[in-house]
Amino acid sequence: MSKLAVPEWLFLIVLSAVAGLAELGFVIVNISSLPMLLEQGLGLASLPGIAMAIFYTAEAAGNSPMGALADRVGRRRMMFLGAMLSVFTSLGTAFIPLKDVGNGVAIPLLLVMRALDGIGASMLWPSVFASIGDRCAPERQARAMTVLNTTYLAGIAIGPYCAGLVNDKFGAKFTLAQPEHYNPSFYLAGGCFLLAAVFGYLVAPGKADTHKRPAGHEAGSAFSIDALKRTWKRIPMVMLLGFVIFLAVGLIGPYVKTYFINRFGLSESTFGKVLLIPAMCIGAVSIPIGHLTDRWGKTTSIQLGMLLCTASLWLIFVVQSQLLVVALGALLGIGFVMAFPAYMAYLSDLADDHERGGLIGSVRLVQGIGAFLGAGGASLLHGLSGGSQVVFYVSGTLLAIGTIISRLTLREVKRA
Repeated sequence: MSKLAVPEWLFLIVLSAVAGLAELGFVIVNISSLPMLLEQGLGLASLPGIAMAIFYTAEAAGNSPMGALADRVGRRRMMFLGAMLSVFTSLGTAFIPLKDVGNGVAIPLLLVMRALDGIGASMLWPSVFASIGDRCAPERQARAMTVLNTTYLAGIAIGPYCAGLVNDKFGAKFTLAQPEHYNPSFYLAGGCFLLAAVFGYLVAPGKADTHKRPAGHEAGSAFSIDALKRTWKRIPMVMLLGFVIFLAVGLIGPYVKTYFINRFGLSESTFGKVLLIPAMCIGAVSIPIGHLTDRWGKTTSIQLGMLLCTASLWLIFVVQSQLLVVALGALLGIGFVMAFPAYMAYLSDLADDHERGGLIGSVRLVQGIGAFLGAGGASLLHGLSGGSQVVFYVSGTLLAIGTIISRLTLREVKRA
């Protein structure tokens, strides 16, 4: 049984807190503060993409084995250890001696921390999502996942604001060009991960609560080379679509904050406040969009969502008004919320029950490769004339290609 025999509703609340706190910590470190530290604090504009690529690689490589290990040792142990590893990487980043970048140790240590951070994420997330299946009744699992995803998205939404707020307040005696300015946000991230570890240890299912798979289905939930080959032969264009989408996302991830801060002359905390507006709009329409997806069908939702994402991103380059950019950012997020869940549900419809895990695991690997290549390519593109602008143009082009692929290749799947 779980560490505390709590009712299902309380378990779900606490597990959602774990998801929200953990994602808040990951966003603070990898999306908000680290790119600012590297570009503004250290003057290493090409490094944010490399650092994020290392994080993506470690997480993608660890997801399947860590998920399988959690089946053996229990969700609680893996969730706790993963969150505690991220406590170490967050605080460790703050204590790296970055004043003397030329000493040959600081930057390699910083990149090692990102790899460990990715491993921590791969230990945490499979156990968080699998805990729903272990603890919640089947007829309530879909609603439970919705609650979990809502807090997950909340962590993404408020991460930049929280990071900017603590840095502007407690790091104010340092300039943006001094690495110490960003340490308060790394301490905050460490606190978020610590709370996630404690909450997870209290309520996550232990080894005895881990559900066993039906006989003959053991291999269906694990990634394998054979599963990858079968999936590629069966749905090559669907896999290509996932690769293109995550390649585009990986490109803009390392530089989205610094790009808009430099473009509009914002402070860190002001950027976070601005980001809250589209985040609230996305949260308000996410449930109605889910109902529309059921009515329109998954294929139509993917195609419309991709089109909305592509059009919004390209218009962001054109308009000069900060208010219009915020509105377009909300539309971009709404398009993603419309397309991506429908895409994952579309994958589920393509597979029979006994092969669903292998198919989705294969596609997730391809998505991880896309995110890794995007983040690494962002550093190369950032060195060209135009810097971040070039990165965003390439990302917009990739989204346009993805929109065309979805329109030409996806067909609604009929399931019995």
